[in-house]
Amino acid sequence: MEVDKKMAKCPECGGEMIGKMKRKICETCGLALTPTEYDREWRRIHSSKYTKDEDPESKRKREYLDWYESSKN
Repeated sequence: MEVDKKMAKCPECGGEMIGKMKRKICETCGLALTPTEYDREWRRIHSSKYTKDEDPESKRKREYLDWYESSKN
């Protein structure tokens, strides 16, 4: 089975996602997403970054997104 070497971050837990066949699978939590679903999740998280009234969950996601974006090479 062919494994994609490019490492992606899981939108749920931040774990490493590996590409197998037509899905990306998180090694930590087991979340499996197609490339389209993966992009949609990150766009949703990114758009929630700019809300003014944040609940604790939104704040946690925004802080994770900030961390993720700063860790890119």
